Amino acid sequence: MKRPRKSEYAPFYEGYIQSVPPRSSAKSLLKKSFREAQQVFGALPEEKGDYTYEPGKWTIKQLLIHLIDAERVFSFRALWGIRGDRAGLPGFNQDFWMEEAKVDQRSIKDLLKEWKAVRENTLFLLDQCTEEQSTFLLTASNWKVSVRALFFIIIGHQAHHMKVLEERYLEPT
Repeated sequence: MKRPRKSEYAPFYEGYIQSVPPRSSAKSLLKKSFREAQQVFGALPEEKGDYTYEPGKWTIKQLLIHLIDAERVFSFRALWGIRGDRAGLPGFNQDFWMEEAKVDQRSIKDLLKEWKAVRENTLFLLDQCTEEQSTFLLTASNWKVSVRALFFIIIGHQAHHMKVLEERYLEPT
């Protein structure tokens, strides 16, 4: 699957797309980035899951559920595009979603298990996507986006939040 062109996604996704390493396949990056995230989150003690670096910011578990939710949304959008549906899809408000996420009683380990299932489904979807289907455009959040851009957005979105995790939540080593 080729990388998306700038015309295939909204400008606010540019940073995500640009953070994706060049000359690597979406599939290999989805696998590698998940393994790396599993190592980072999996090494955290459970009590760290409720840590936030500043009042009003998400906890580590909230950050994790946000990654899961966003991947679900982007993957569903990709499926919508692969199947050629022409109806536009709404956006989602991450803050509204977080109000109902209810992760305080969940463990990091449990969230990682859920994310693994989501990532495996993303990979199944990617595997069935033809090169032609990857160029199909759909409308989401009132912007045109290609199917292939959505897979790269998943990767870049995760990279963005992993950087935030390292810089603001984790202690320097």
